[in-house]
Formats: sequence, C-alpha cells, structure tokens
Amino acid sequence: MTRTQAEKLVERLKSACIFNRFDEPGVYMEYVRALARYDYDRMEEAIDAAIEDDSRNVPPISALIKKYRETTESRVNAKNEEYCAVCDDKGFVLMKEKQSDTGLIYEFVLYCPFCPVGRAQAYDGRNISDKGHRSPYYVPPVNKYFSDEGVQALRETNLKRQAKRSEAVRLAKKKLQTVGKSMPEGWQYDMDSELSF
Repeated sequence: MTRTQAEKLVERLKSACIFNRFDEPGVYMEYVRALARYDYDRMEEAIDAAIEDDSRNVPPISALIKKYRETTESRVNAKNEEYCAVCDDKGFVLMKEKQSDTGLIYEFVLYCPFCPVGRAQAYDGRNISDKGHRSPYYVPPVNKYFSDEGVQALRETNLKRQAKRSEAVRLAKKKLQTVGKSMPEGWQYDMDSELSF
C-alpha cells in the first residue's frame, strides 16, 4: 500500500480507539511504516477484526499483523475436496489469443466456476462497493469463452494428464519398495579385519 493509505488506516485507528499513544514521539510513524508493508484491503479487514475484539485500546502492531495473517489465510485456504478436471485443481485456466491487428499473442486467465479453488480466484473490479477503488479489470469464468464441448475437451485432456501422473507415481512407488529387498550374495561387512575406530 502507499504511504497515504497507511496514514489513512492509522487515522482510522486513532479515531476508532479511545486509548492511543499516537501523540508520543515516533509511535504514529512506526505504525505507518509497519502497515505500509502490507496490502491495504486485507489490512483494513484486519483492523476491522482488531477493533471488533477491543475498540477501547489501539492494538499493538504485532496484533494487527496476526489479524492480517488470519484474514489472508482464510482467503487462501480454499481447497477442492475432489479433483477438478476442468482446471486441473489450479483454479484457473490460461488461454492464449492472437490479436488480429497486431499479430501479438496474449495470455489471458480465466477462473474455474466448477470448483471452490476456482471460485476463490474470481475477481470483478467493476463491482467493488467503494467507487474510488473500482477498476475496469475482471477475471471471466471459463464457460464464458468455452462452450460445453470446449469445457468437456478440457476435462478429457486434464483427466488423461492426471492418469499419466498417477501412473508415474505408482511406478516410482513400486520401484522404491523394491529397493533393498534383494541384496547380492557375498556383500557383507568384513567384521574379521581390524576396525579403525
């Protein structure tokens, strides 16, 4: 986040909490410096959670960072219970498109609406409630660009790829299990000779 955004968050803390030490030398700037290293929206969520816990005292920087990590973990921990063959459990599909006027090839990202990981990747900057932070950028779903046949082709391709990976893992496990089972005859430590230790 920018310095002005960090100052805005510190002013919010100053206004929301009755007991604060922002008038003491260096405290205000230390909070600004610490908060500026993090993402603005997530830190704002962390401040909301910290104020909800205790609105009388300004939380220490360490408590704000812990709240920040908790909000970040809750966003990132979307997992698929079952394998998603459309996106190969990534949550997104990359699509290449050649521009007709320039001839350049661009790569676009599409989120997978068929699994929880994919739905966690959805973003639409046009629908942000804060008008000052709205943007024209968004991540469209896979089924906007691919028909049902295209989605089925993605599924079939990823299922074949998954089968090859699982077969390779099974072969590697089988080879690993055979290691050490057959030892050649006569290979032993010679315990009759003098040992150096």
